[in-house]
Amino acid sequence: MKRRHEEPRRVRDARGDAHVEAIEKKIEKAFGLPNGSVQINNPSGGDARGDKLIENLHKDFDKRDES
Repeated sequence: MKRRHEEPRRVRDARGDAHVEAIEKKIEKAFGLPNGSVQINNPSGGDARGDKLIENLHKDFDKRDES
């Protein structure tokens, strides 16, 4: 049986035009976590700004992988 290769669901569901803060809150709500417990990081390891677009975060990670 051939296995399909798909990106993890957490990657596919985050729309590029969504803000980091909205995705963090969505994760907290989905898993019943306290407010402020989810942190999405930049490739450098620092906390990503809440108003940063997911699309730009993906681009930053792609640049890091190319280096």
